[in-house]
Amino acid sequence: MKKNSKIFATVLMVVLMAMRYPQELRKMNYQAYLETNKALWKQNVGMAYQAFQQSPTPENELELALTEFGLLNATMADEDEALFEAYVDGLEERLEGMKKSGKNQAEAKALLSGLYGYKIAFSPFKGMLLGGKSSKLIAEAMEEAPENPIVLKLYASNKYFTPSMWGGDVEIAQEAFEKSNALFEKQGVQDNWMYLDNLAWLGMIYRENGLQDEARQVWEKAVEIEPDFHWVAQGLLPSLN
Repeated sequence: MKKNSKIFATVLMVVLMAMRYPQELRKMNYQAYLETNKALWKQNVGMAYQAFQQSPTPENELELALTEFGLLNATMADEDEALFEAYVDGLEERLEGMKKSGKNQAEAKALLSGLYGYKIAFSPFKGMLLGGKSSKLIAEAMEEAPENPIVLKLYASNKYFTPSMWGGDVEIAQEAFEKSNALFEKQGVQDNWMYLDNLAWLGMIYRENGLQDEARQVWEKAVEIEPDFHWVAQGLLPSLN
């Protein structure tokens, strides 16, 4: 009887940990984003990788890919190319596999498009080769999942950062960020670092277009949601003054 009780308790603990894993990881990714904490991002990638190894489900693979993408995003802040190069190939290989089969093909294509954008940011000469690939991937992702907030976010980024002569369009980027935000809000935005990131970039587009009041409104909304969002609270909002 004791032995059966111990087995039951162990199984229950594993089940509870599995149920809590996505929420805990998202919370840790959210904190890593707020702090631009690359060490925490690396720790989170390790946790996500271990979880995927133990349970290689499509959901866990997507969480791993999103966490790796978050780490690469953090390398942009201080142009940490060494850290970027340490992780980019693994994520690229993972996304190449995901985009060919499975339930998260659209997200994989969108993330791969964004990853190519990061590669171009570090090495602009790669734009001749990767720019077209990035745009093609995000177009396919949008065709497959036009109501997916992650796909829309990366579509907005692609349109914002791509030069207009190569298909970039700030107005389309603004609309896509707004739609992505609305869809994230439908899902619930607690511990969602991508939603906060959207608010920051949407405010910058408003400011660039001379829409100061709109920029202030969206940045104040971001700080109301997350008072510790220092990029906006201490950087972007004061810039309006």
